[in-house]
Amino acid sequence: MAQILIRYAEIALKGGNRGKFEDQLALNIKTALGKGGYRLVRQNKQLVLTVKSNLINKSLEKLQRVFGIAWFAPVKETISQVGKIKQAAVRLTGGWDRKVATFAVRAARQDKNLPFTSLELERKVGEVVRVKTSLKVDLGKPDKTLYIVAAKKKALVFDQKIPGAGGLPVGTSGKVLSLVSGGFDSIVASYLLAKRGATVDFLHFHVFADPKKVLDSKIKTIVDGLKPWTLSQKLYLAAYTPFQMAVLDLAGRDARQELVTFRRLMVRVGQKLAQKLGYQALVLGDSLGQVASQTMENIVAVDQAVNLPIFRPLIGSDKQEVINLVKNLGLESAAIAPYKDCCSIISAHPATKADSKRVKFIEEKIKINTIIDEITRETKTIHL
Repeated sequence: MAQILIRYAEIALKGGNRGKFEDQLALNIKTALGKGGYRLVRQNKQLVLTVKSNLINKSLEKLQRVFGIAWFAPVKETISQVGKIKQAAVRLTGGWDRKVATFAVRAARQDKNLPFTSLELERKVGEVVRVKTSLKVDLGKPDKTLYIVAAKKKALVFDQKIPGAGGLPVGTSGKVLSLVSGGFDSIVASYLLAKRGATVDFLHFHVFADPKKVLDSKIKTIVDGLKPWTLSQKLYLAAYTPFQMAVLDLAGRDARQELVTFRRLMVRVGQKLAQKLGYQALVLGDSLGQVASQTMENIVAVDQAVNLPIFRPLIGSDKQEVINLVKNLGLESAAIAPYKDCCSIISAHPATKADSKRVKFIEEKIKINTIIDEITRETKTIHL
């Protein structure tokens, strides 16, 4: 069996309700790892995961996608006695690469009743490692650092800290419904809300007569790619066709208001579904001024269509920042793949400043409430 030490991110700063966050993190880790082959124990404001040795690499990979983890490390467990810790340290450092020339020891004594201080432990272990390996001590910028965490009975020895995803555990910050278009922005918006602990499910407006065709498109690839991070359970598929048929005869200045009218419809459908299904907010991938639909005036016009909060985590982001994160998630090829997005087949020259009077006139003319009811009623639920 192999062991992995898991340290929290922001959870450690929580007060009386920290237990709730710890419980959710433990649950999310178990979900990420799947069934069998491991044991997860909470001890001293940290988690220790024991896994079968042949599952260690897969487990480390999966832990990188669990929000709420600051860092984690494969560790060697021994008895909290200086002699035993020295032995574990020598075994571990003996496997270091020959390019390593300097080292440091950093110890943390979790039990203050142990018969040695953290500094004493660092010095004693450092000396035996120096003698056994002939490496030089460098406390400033060592090539490798040996870490020791000494508790009452057990001590953990390790030589790397793998960065975690940070943030808060998914499931600790409410439920949101993220409108996913298939592009870069909605991918990152969904990811960032999950990173803040929100439970994220997806709503997609499609152009197909048969919604099942969405499952053969890049949309399914995207939500499947996000799921290891967001732990999402559902994808809702809403039809664009009822709106499309209603606005076929729009012309002139009314046609230029079609995009903002549609975006208002999207959030109103989202609000109806959210209120019915228990979501507390909507998520959009808008970045201020990025495209015509995301000017200040058009964003305000969309917000005025609903009472439900709309989160826009990318509102001040640079496009390259968004692209880089999608690359890191491994979803760039899906994001750039061809797809008939609803917004892309609307007026080629949309208004950059919503005309509230004309928008309301259009909504009354096409009987927008009837269309919203129809789309909401016919929305299909896909279990991920």
